[in-house]
Amino acid sequence: MKYKQFFLILKQLADILLKKKITPAEKNEQFIKNISRNGIKDCFTGDDTLSIRGKQEFIKADINKEAYSIIKKGMENQEILFNFIESKGAIIVKSRYMDKILRFFGEKEGFITPISGYRALFFILIINMFCSVKLNIGLKTPALFALKDEPVNIYTFSHQFHLWFSYINNLPGFEEKTMQNFKNFWEAEPDALNMSYLSVDEVISLKDIISRELEAINFVKEMARELVGQKNSLKMLRDGKSINL
Repeated sequence: MKYKQFFLILKQLADILLKKKITPAEKNEQFIKNISRNGIKDCFTGDDTLSIRGKQEFIKADINKEAYSIIKKGMENQEILFNFIESKGAIIVKSRYMDKILRFFGEKEGFITPISGYRALFFILIINMFCSVKLNIGLKTPALFALKDEPVNIYTFSHQFHLWFSYINNLPGFEEKTMQNFKNFWEAEPDALNMSYLSVDEVISLKDIISRELEAINFVKEMARELVGQKNSLKMLRDGKSINL
């Protein structure tokens, strides 16, 4: 995983935001720009930036707590995870050819946010050809999980599950244009990153989706550390060794 790519992109976004947050004319008028989305309010003036995200912090804490509980139950029985996802209205499509299908559309296995237009229509037609679960024909896909028809790697899937959980809890960053921008910059070489043409709203939205990705990665790391630690402690107890509590 190009983990450092997140921070390279974030640094460029921060630099762009400082340069583009308001125009010289707006600065002369003591202009204040407010951008509100899903529990966050960003305020920009000529010299300062204030971000208020109190509500979002509570939502993220709840997401981590509930996601951990569900994934832990699904460790032994993955159907628990799939049933929960479907109970929230998300669709799961599986195919032995899913990796090849997704590669053709520039997507990767896991959670896929809605896409629209003729690309969506073509995606739906291909999915319906190779999957037992059929999507409604149209110019927009639902939020869905696209998986190979085999047991999932629980840690890889947990990352995607956390992203989806953030999406259904209306955390910002999952807009179609934002996702496309993110994929473009994620695939680009560090020296080829050019974000100078982005608007303030696009810059902030990109920062949002990167935050969601980092939150999902950190969630999986903490979950793995705790679960592996529990396994090691149980093994030590079975072997008659002492553990620190």
